[in-house]
Amino acid sequence: MKKNLVFLIVPLLFLSLFLNSNFLLAKDLAGEGMDYVEVVNEKGVHMKFSRLIMGTDHLFQEDWYGTTLRKISEQDINEILDEAARLGINLFDTAPIYVGDIENKLGKWMESWNRRNPGKKVYALSKGGFPFDLFWSKNLPAGENSNCLQELLKEKCIMAEGYPALPNAPTGTYASRLFGSKEQIKERVSEEMGNTMRNLRGAPTVYLMHRDDGDFINFEPVKRSQTSVLTIMEALSSKDIHENYTFLGWSNWKPNRIVRSLNLAKKRPDLARPVFTSPYFSLFEMSDRSIHAGGVQVTHEEMMDRNFLEGMKINSYSPLGGISILDRPEICWDNARKDARRRYSQGDAYWQNVFHAIFTCANQERYNRVVDFTRDFNKKHKTSYSVDQMVNAYALAHPRADFLTVGPITVEQLRRTVASLKLSRMLSKDDLDYLYYGNE
Repeated sequence: MKKNLVFLIVPLLFLSLFLNSNFLLAKDLAGEGMDYVEVVNEKGVHMKFSRLIMGTDHLFQEDWYGTTLRKISEQDINEILDEAARLGINLFDTAPIYVGDIENKLGKWMESWNRRNPGKKVYALSKGGFPFDLFWSKNLPAGENSNCLQELLKEKCIMAEGYPALPNAPTGTYASRLFGSKEQIKERVSEEMGNTMRNLRGAPTVYLMHRDDGDFINFEPVKRSQTSVLTIMEALSSKDIHENYTFLGWSNWKPNRIVRSLNLAKKRPDLARPVFTSPYFSLFEMSDRSIHAGGVQVTHEEMMDRNFLEGMKINSYSPLGGISILDRPEICWDNARKDARRRYSQGDAYWQNVFHAIFTCANQERYNRVVDFTRDFNKKHKTSYSVDQMVNAYALAHPRADFLTVGPITVEQLRRTVASLKLSRMLSKDDLDYLYYGNE
């Protein structure tokens, strides 16, 4: 169950949609090309990263999709990663808690790739700030934890008075790693960073805090005040942590807290300036229920506004990583919903959230719309794009979409996803509005 709860994280984990099995032929991909975006930190360090960021959360998860296990070897993983780099992807999204020890496997591959291809270097985007999973630890973490969390745990008879043990903590129960003093946050994040550096055989180039400060019980947020953004930034800007990343950023942080961090960085030159933010963004919008605890999404209107979160590079992720909820032998919304309902009824903790987050009437309408739009678009332009490519292109075509984290788990899906870059350049503002709103 833990591997289903890990999200995604890309802060998956991020993450593209694959709605059917059609893909462009390899010969058509040669001319697609990769787009790159330049990023600058507070020290004036400039680097260019591919607009598509390769998510790794589900690459080594054998039961991620379907009723039978995928047979995956490390060689299979390396072939997919090799192909991603060949297609121009140079930034790879990972985390120390992702399934199958994938951060370690990525580190081994990166070391090999950079040695074999000295003129085509690849980089890692990793994450810290994951809340402590109390369902697995069965204890509150050492140090200071929020009183609000502890009182609710007692009220719900999950924790006994005077005892930190939590033998009956339900899934989705988390204690924040970004709660407390600057020194405590430093200590907790440094532990994560140490694991990441061992896995990657070096420091990550981009480092995101994959949740803001917050606690959860059974996936529901605990209502309390948050640790100040300044305290978190001071901890992450301390020499022991800052010397181990080049670019800092946030994942699943709300816009008001992001703006606060930018303002603080302008006033305090000693603080690392955050340059990345990674929210959920998709044609299939989340309902009031997030697909995972602490998930934060941005909207179509926000992503159409060129001034939204000015000063940050927005690296969004889409629902479910490498395989879409809609990728089935017979593709239709009802079939996908039925399968999601089955997993939900079986008590799968991941699908307990996803079912209610994604399977809404509004998303069903958007699904039907994108299917019809893709058919008509192909007829008009004499193309053969698939629906998953159109959904990826929708996310990429918005003015504020700097990057998109994708999660292909096969070479064919990877090639198809890279081809969506060309498609994104063909979509107009009216196309994007129609796909989201319809004929309003």
